[in-house]
Amino acid sequence: MNQYRIQAFLNGFFPIKTPQKMANCEIDLNKKREQYFVSTIASGESADEAQKKGMEQINQVLAIFQVYFPIHLEIASIQRIQVSGEEPFITSIALTLHRTRFLPIQQEMVDKIVKSTELFANLPSDQKSSKRINKAINYFRKACLLEREYSSETFLNYYKATELVRHDFNKAFVNEVNDQLDGTVLKDLTDKEMKGLRTPKRLIQFTAKQLGITEPFDIPRIVELRNQFGAHANLKDVIVSKEDFRNCKFLASFIIINYLDYLEKEGKSKS
Repeated sequence: MNQYRIQAFLNGFFPIKTPQKMANCEIDLNKKREQYFVSTIASGESADEAQKKGMEQINQVLAIFQVYFPIHLEIASIQRIQVSGEEPFITSIALTLHRTRFLPIQQEMVDKIVKSTELFANLPSDQKSSKRINKAINYFRKACLLEREYSSETFLNYYKATELVRHDFNKAFVNEVNDQLDGTVLKDLTDKEMKGLRTPKRLIQFTAKQLGITEPFDIPRIVELRNQFGAHANLKDVIVSKEDFRNCKFLASFIIINYLDYLEKEGKSKS
């Protein structure tokens, strides 16, 4: 198989010290083009196969950056350079003139992002928790993409990211409730009665507590807004204020980041 260096040039990025290694990728700055890029080495029977594998790794890095800083990161062009294997050595690239500048990131924060990226990259693909966090991050990235145009739909995607993670704590919630009720007249709750206690508000609050999140997010308000979206409602009929929107967005961000740490502590990461 041939090996290729896959480079994704970004329309905009945060000024950071370069190069930075993250999982199997590297973030660097092309000084001539004044453009940041994420690169990795990938193998494949064809250039397209290698590019697909490389972009999967690159997107993992970009996904974690977007969770920490909920801004859509747009790939301006992709370059692939054959570095070993049979000839011909082919390079492909599409250029762009557009640039976007973001605020610099302190190295301390970059180090945290590096840790989360490595945890994300090392999750076993066959575990339910890995599939759950992957799906949650995809909802989060979709929300970042939609944020400028569809605030209501964006709110729902941020909420879905939170909702996915809290499913991992349903059993722990039931166990804690049973422990609290043991020895009281309420110890023999029926399944229906227990289900009545497992409200989205209580489950998300419990999840945040289990993940060590102490920030004062207004979870009751987030759930109240979510309930206003009926199964077939027009999204535009629900008005989400900027404060409520940020409340939901950053709760989702904190839950995803802390969930990655939780999976490592639970021994669900290969690292």
